[in-house]
Amino acid sequence: MANKKNKNRSYLWITIVAVVVIALLAVFFRKPKDSSVKVAVDKAAKRSIVETVYASGKLFPATEVEISSNVSGTIVELLVEVGQNVKEGQLLAKIDPEALVSIVERAEATTNSARAQLENIKAQKQQLVVQMNNAKIIMDRNRQLLNDGVISKAEFEVSETNYNSIQANIQAVEKSILSAQYNVASTDATVREQKKNLSQTYIYAPMSGVVTKVNKKKGEQVVGTIQMAGTPIMNIANLNSIEVRVDVNERDILNVTMGDTADIELDAYPGRKFWGIVTRIANTANNLSAIQLTSDQVTNFEVRVLMSQSSYKDLQITDDKPPFRAGLSAAIEVKTNTLYNILSVPIAAVTAREDELEAKKKIYNKKAGNEEDSKEGSKEMELKEYVFLQVADSIVMKQVKTGIQDDSYIEIKEGISEGSVIIVAPYEAVSKKLKAGSKIKVVKEEELYEDSKKSWSK
Repeated sequence: MANKKNKNRSYLWITIVAVVVIALLAVFFRKPKDSSVKVAVDKAAKRSIVETVYASGKLFPATEVEISSNVSGTIVELLVEVGQNVKEGQLLAKIDPEALVSIVERAEATTNSARAQLENIKAQKQQLVVQMNNAKIIMDRNRQLLNDGVISKAEFEVSETNYNSIQANIQAVEKSILSAQYNVASTDATVREQKKNLSQTYIYAPMSGVVTKVNKKKGEQVVGTIQMAGTPIMNIANLNSIEVRVDVNERDILNVTMGDTADIELDAYPGRKFWGIVTRIANTANNLSAIQLTSDQVTNFEVRVLMSQSSYKDLQITDDKPPFRAGLSAAIEVKTNTLYNILSVPIAAVTAREDELEAKKKIYNKKAGNEEDSKEGSKEMELKEYVFLQVADSIVMKQVKTGIQDDSYIEIKEGISEGSVIIVAPYEAVSKKLKAGSKIKVVKEEELYEDSKKSWSK
């Protein structure tokens, strides 16, 4: 029995020793944990970069005319409807002319009366001229008779006074004629004005286009005068000349200039790109008022882009049937700056961080209790831009100076040279984890995405 117990005890010790040996061997031969970060790399190379500004808005006719009435009255004929194509000079509507016809007739009667009065005064002048000539003959004869001593001086003065009186009457009549001529000119002008008013009871199209809006119906009243805008009746737009109106925020508006080209996309034509030119940039923000002067509001400026007809020429079936409608949703990409053959890297490769020395100084001040110095340092701290260069299985942190960028690449003005191998992914590593001297393992970018999918699935 004792032998059996000793034997069992021996097996137990052997098992314990074996377990300990296996554990020691596992610790001894265990591979150290790989602390390197998986990254993807790319090279700094020369590329062309097109800097753009994106905005969305609506399609509008570049030329739209609001047609209003210059005379008051009732619409007796309305000859067009919304969506109808019209030609320049086409009759659109007619306003009841009866009231204006009577006004024209009265004006013509007045001017006829003024003309008759003028002719009457001219006839009076002719009579006075005859009398003056006769008076002059008598006066000249009496002067001779006075010199011959036949008549007295008093008799001569009577004839002279008569002559001078007729002359004065002629001068007065000439002034009356001038006044009457002015009166005739005034009444003629009134007739022309009233005839023009009468002609404006017929409303014609000022240009060719499409009727986009009709505000009035047949039988409704309109009010209008020459001095002020009358009742709007309809709108006509030239949809063969189209512009896109968009709102551009204050961060981008300074980059947009007159004449910049732009790609245009319309929801109504998916997959199709049109192009245009910036023709107008607002100098004042939209809806600017004293009530809205707060910093938490979005500030936008209106920009207009004229769409090139050549970019949609194939859609124009006929000249009088434009391919677009006002109000279509549009998105534009304004090309604000283009540089060719410049050094650039993928945007994801550039990260903004605090200067390391300044950051360490701030941490030191905080630990040392110099709160004021720490706060002052925080205020003056500026973020600087860096890229990480691959050097074997490690990295070097290089400060760079950047320029313009597009959706994929950013210009590098200073800091690295062409051909430099830089870390471009993953984003979290470039933006936060990596630092000078970090160990890396270069893999394909697709492998990083697969690792991300696996971590998300877990």
